[in-house]
Amino acid sequence: MKLSPLMRVEPSATVMMNTLALEKKAKGERVFNLAAGEPMVETHPLVIEAAERAMREGKTHYPPVTGIPELRKAAAEWMNSTYDTAYEPRNSIVTCGGKFGIFALCHALLEPGDEVMIPAPYWVSYPGIVRLFSGIPRAIATSESNNWKIAVSDLESLYTPQTKILIMNNASNPTGVLYQKNELAEILSWAQSKNLVIISDEVYSGLVYDNQRYVSCGSFPEFANQTIVIQSCSKHFAMTGWRVGFVFGQPDIIKTLSMLQGQSTTGTSSISQWAALAAIQNAHTIIPSVRAAMQERRDVAARALEKLFGFKPSVPSSSLYLFMSLVRLGMQEKTSEQAALELLEKANIATVPGKAFGQEGYLRFSFGDIPQELEAAIHALAACANMP
Repeated sequence: MKLSPLMRVEPSATVMMNTLALEKKAKGERVFNLAAGEPMVETHPLVIEAAERAMREGKTHYPPVTGIPELRKAAAEWMNSTYDTAYEPRNSIVTCGGKFGIFALCHALLEPGDEVMIPAPYWVSYPGIVRLFSGIPRAIATSESNNWKIAVSDLESLYTPQTKILIMNNASNPTGVLYQKNELAEILSWAQSKNLVIISDEVYSGLVYDNQRYVSCGSFPEFANQTIVIQSCSKHFAMTGWRVGFVFGQPDIIKTLSMLQGQSTTGTSSISQWAALAAIQNAHTIIPSVRAAMQERRDVAARALEKLFGFKPSVPSSSLYLFMSLVRLGMQEKTSEQAALELLEKANIATVPGKAFGQEGYLRFSFGDIPQELEAAIHALAACANMP
């Protein structure tokens, strides 16, 4: 069977490493799975109860393609009250996770040869999704020395007449970098001057640590016509398996995405949507609880690394990851893929190689697991790093 040339896309490295870890675990081996990007916290009982109630009440039929009205309204109001946006229900659509929102947007916006600017290190799926729709991903290089941030000068040097979209991942997966209001304003102003669409992936906005403030790209009314925000229940509410995301934007793009969903997913699971509604209605209780757990786990992992490796790691302002240099881990003679596979083979530690994020020489470790597992994993890491 001959496949389309567009299917020549590498599989997600995160999914691949997570799959390998689960295969070893299924064989009865103890595995430290630091590859999966999810908070290992049980979904809140209020959410579970809402899902059970929806099923008992017969809310199991096809929902509206754009999402149940109650959820669209609640999601818009939650964004407005939490992140100072000005969305109405008509500015929102419910998707099968934030990832499908990005997928659908690239489908809707890209023509063959269009270029998409993506700050690197980037989430592993951005380039692949762009290529699926004949777009050209253009990575914007950053470095640890400048806190992994892009500036307007970086954008200007990479811009061409074919550039159509800028993807902002704030806070970033894998680095956890968080942009401030003035930094975002400069970037969005530049993008507007070039008539670019800004896709702002904000799925970690609820996991911001040390009492720092999150600024949404959707909170700038002067850039509203060109800014599209991606949100998700996965991280904030510990609902990764429920697959509920949102796209917020102008009504014309929401209408286009509705058409795409009508011809693809037919929308998001009705039961997941009623569960998501309960999560958002109780966001003031659920999000702080998940965030506190993740900040504790971040700090546990950082202390263990300092104790066992003798250096104080830079902790992320947000997200679920430590992005660690192979030099710091004593594995600099290896590529990130070699290091990741060696750790999985010798120490049953699953990580994700930095190459998958566009940054060789690093590994991504998730600190989403419980503290005891994180400490045990880092002890195993130290033992493996000291092996001859």
